[in-house]
Amino acid sequence: MTGVKLGETTITTNRGTATVPAWLFTLDGYDAPLKQVAVTPSKLPEPPIGRAPQGSAGGLWSIARLAGTAADGRSLTVRATHGACDDGPVVNVLETDESIVLYASVTGARSGPCTAQLIEQNVRVELRQPLADRVVLDALTARPVPYED
Repeated sequence: MTGVKLGETTITTNRGTATVPAWLFTLDGYDAPLKQVAVTPSKLPEPPIGRAPQGSAGGLWSIARLAGTAADGRSLTVRATHGACDDGPVVNVLETDESIVLYASVTGARSGPCTAQLIEQNVRVELRQPLADRVVLDALTARPVPYED
């Protein structure tokens, strides 16, 4: 290491990309500096749900990612998954003051032989209140839904 200075880097959050302070380390033999984020992530609010125990999802499917929000914050577009032998995903919402919990299922599931495909599809979710600074959680994992660039 031949030097260090304070600069910036871009990181991905569950609400999109953010520019944050970073330490930029100059390393001998490298053209670009090694970047280390210089802030501690803020603590997420306590989710109003717990993670579903392994094997007991009861028909819940995970939300793949958040694809966008409406300009007024009153709806979200998410990428939900489903199989090749059903009619597609359905995404429902539970809203609190601190969070939005999304829970996905599929409709029209057919029994019998089926290919083992996992299909992603955009689903629009209407909110009672604008998103504002609430965290978006996946009911299956009890974790923030990742944001798609």
